[in-house]
Amino acid sequence: MPARWRAPVLLLLALVASCHPVREPVQMMPPPDDAGRPRISASGLEHKVHRLINRERERYGLAPLSWDDALARVARGHSRDMSRRRYFSHDSPEGHDLAFRYAQEGYRCSIRVGNVLYQGAENILQNNLYDSVTTVNGKATYDWNTEDRIAETTVRGWMDSPGHRKNILTPHWRKEGIGVLLDPDGKVYITQNFC
Repeated sequence: MPARWRAPVLLLLALVASCHPVREPVQMMPPPDDAGRPRISASGLEHKVHRLINRERERYGLAPLSWDDALARVARGHSRDMSRRRYFSHDSPEGHDLAFRYAQEGYRCSIRVGNVLYQGAENILQNNLYDSVTTVNGKATYDWNTEDRIAETTVRGWMDSPGHRKNILTPHWRKEGIGVLLDPDGKVYITQNFC
């Protein structure tokens, strides 16, 4: 290619590339070495998050949320899908949202407050089994998180985010389901569904 064409061709390529939205993949981490890794149960973590959510609601004078197995199935399905297909969003790559997932599971949420009909809400968070990795002479040492710490940092993350906090402290919600997926690469996908 002649030198006089290089700059216009590069500019054209840059413009074409900027016109197409690109979904950033979730960054892959190397699989962790299990030495010193604490035992973490997805089910145990779900219930710890649930208890901490109710503690937050109690602090604000709100009724506790009851655990709903059907909502937990919806939440687990979304966490599993995000892990398997490497995205992190309320919408799947096809654009399927919370309402679609509720319908797929046959779950119906309908709460009327005045003239408004609420049909559910969702919080998501990506946490980690470890905070850092230190490598000395080729040997990696992981700063593992405990089940309690993952639960605490998850709820703190949601409470520090205005939209997530609003979902947690919405007075008309009566039940919730939490779905946790522990990914082999060390990520923890957590979905919380409300009704």
